[in-house]
Amino acid sequence: MPDPTAGTRFAVYLCPPAGSALYQMGSELLGFDVRAGQPVPLPDFLCPEWQTDAGPFGFHLTVVEGFSTNPAWWPAIEAEARACVACLSPDADLSLSNGRIDVWDDGETWVLRLDPSPALLVAHTLLLARLARFVTASPFAGQVAQGLYARPFEGARMSLLHTPRGLDTWEPHFTLVQPYGGHDPQALRRALEERVRPFTTQNYTSLTLFEKPEGQERWRVRAELPLGD
Repeated sequence: MPDPTAGTRFAVYLCPPAGSALYQMGSELLGFDVRAGQPVPLPDFLCPEWQTDAGPFGFHLTVVEGFSTNPAWWPAIEAEARACVACLSPDADLSLSNGRIDVWDDGETWVLRLDPSPALLVAHTLLLARLARFVTASPFAGQVAQGLYARPFEGARMSLLHTPRGLDTWEPHFTLVQPYGGHDPQALRRALEERVRPFTTQNYTSLTLFEKPEGQERWRVRAELPLGD
């Protein structure tokens, strides 16, 4: 089976503005400023090997998964993403609330989990459905082949949308640490909770189209998709 994480990939993310305190906080945790394409020093309580999975993506919240695609389709992908965002009203409430630290994957993945507003859930659903035709490979193909995501509705999603996740089970989150390999998770929780406390409610006026060119490790911003554009 071809590697679904190889080749050119696209995604739609919520990525805070470069000058915002939220973006600065998240970039420091990941050790990488994805908008500038530059590494930044990690805080003292984190080790570089704990961010090898999360770091290349930059600080973001996934709206549409990082799917493989044909690079010749970039103009059509961007046009379709803009058309989707244009369907939202200029004052659509793209907000997140109830932020809290969650720990997944047997303690390896630490996230800032939030709840989406109805308008943000609409944007997620619309973009996921409309961009599915540009997907050439899914990062979930291997897991599905191994028997994960085996429930009927997850199989239906995989067939139609190339992902078994999302829609009514969408779990919006910023990955903060991955893969954690330390021995003091309580200290890590305290440090992360202190840093995310000002950001448990968030508001956005745009989404961001991301790309990972073939042969590149790190993701980068392709285009901003503002409301009312």
